[in-house]
Order: sequence, then C-alpha cells, then structure tokens
Amino acid sequence: MDSKEQYNSIVSSLKEKTTLKQKVLDQTKDQFESLKKEAEKIANELCKDVECVKSVNVQFTEKGAYHAELKFGEDVLVFFLHNDVFDFEPSHRIWKTSYVSNDRMNAYCGMISVFNFLHTSFEMNRMGDLGYLIGRLFVNHEGEFFMEGKKQLGILYNDFGQKKLESNSLRSMILSSIDHCQEFDMLVPPFRSMAEIQVGQMIDISNQMSIKTGKRLGFKFSVEEDSEE
Repeated sequence: MDSKEQYNSIVSSLKEKTTLKQKVLDQTKDQFESLKKEAEKIANELCKDVECVKSVNVQFTEKGAYHAELKFGEDVLVFFLHNDVFDFEPSHRIWKTSYVSNDRMNAYCGMISVFNFLHTSFEMNRMGDLGYLIGRLFVNHEGEFFMEGKKQLGILYNDFGQKKLESNSLRSMILSSIDHCQEFDMLVPPFRSMAEIQVGQMIDISNQMSIKTGKRLGFKFSVEEDSEE
C-alpha cells in the first residue's frame, strides 16, 4: 500500500468510526433518558405502596444529563452515563457471539454504570465513604445490549445481539438492582481498621460522624467472581 492509499484508508476509517461512535452515544443517551423515567416511575410506585414514611424515604432525583439517584431506605442507587464509547479486550465473552463475530462494529458500546451507596453518606456529606459498582449496562448503535453485574444483574441480560433494550428490560434491571441492595447489608468494619485513631479524626467524627463507611470494605467488582457464585 502506497502513502496515498494508506491516507485514504485512514480517512475512510475515521469517517466510519466517528459516525458509528456518534450513533452509539446517541443511542445510549436515549436509553439513559428512558432509564431515568423508569426509575422515577418505580420510585413513585414504591412511595405509594409503602406509604413513604421518613424511615423508608423513597425518592428519585435527576442530577443532570449524566447522573441520577434513586433513594430507598438506607440505600442510594446512582446511575451514571459515561460520555465515551468503549471497545472490549480480546478475552471478553462478547467476541464469542455470532452477533459480534459477523460484524466487528457491533462491539462498540456506550456504558451506564450503577453504583450503590449508603443514604447517610450523602445526607451527612461523608466524603470518604465507599460506594460499590453493582452493574454496568452496555448499549451499541443498534440498541442491542447486555449487562455485567452482581448476582442476577450479571445473569439475566448476557445474550448480546438477541434483544433490543426496552422499558420492561430497564424496569427489571432497576428492580434487580434494588433487590441486590436489600440483600447486601452493611457489615461492621474489621476491628483492626479502627484500633488506632488520630485526634483530628476523633474531632471529625464528633463533628460530622465521619467514620469511613461502606457496606463492605475491600470490595472489588468482578464478573468472574459472580459467575462462580
């Protein structure tokens, strides 16, 4: 290939990838809007059915184009839309699907991450508290999707290329996320982790109740670990 052919190949590739990635971003943003609407709908339903007393505290809050929160009881689900398009490492399972092997461009996806935090972490502005990634939703230019995640979140939606993302799937994902949070209770930090404390930390605790808190310490997101459970 001479330099002119090489240059034309680069131009063609840039045009194709740029157009494709913009379609992926548009599709993922549209789905994020649908997810927010479904989360708000679920919040309203839960609030009505549990007669939202202060101790239950069900509330949906839209934080902008890329961030939304669903609070329920002691937990907060944070939905975060990434403003990038992602590819996958060669060992990822999507390369084994006929959908991707037949068209490599189908592998490019937008991503929506789902995190779990404690409600009091936000309420008391405890900046050092831990949150946990419980799921990642991937959407491509055709609206095909799959999900990686903890427990049911990583099992129900792993047939990439078999079904487009719709409101009933989004609802199921949100409900599964809530269900996971309900089962994933806060654990007492190891004794040794709190055996020594500085004067300044004690003052902070007294002023803000700012003991570093999370449902579990040392959490590491791993799809492989879930598949073994």
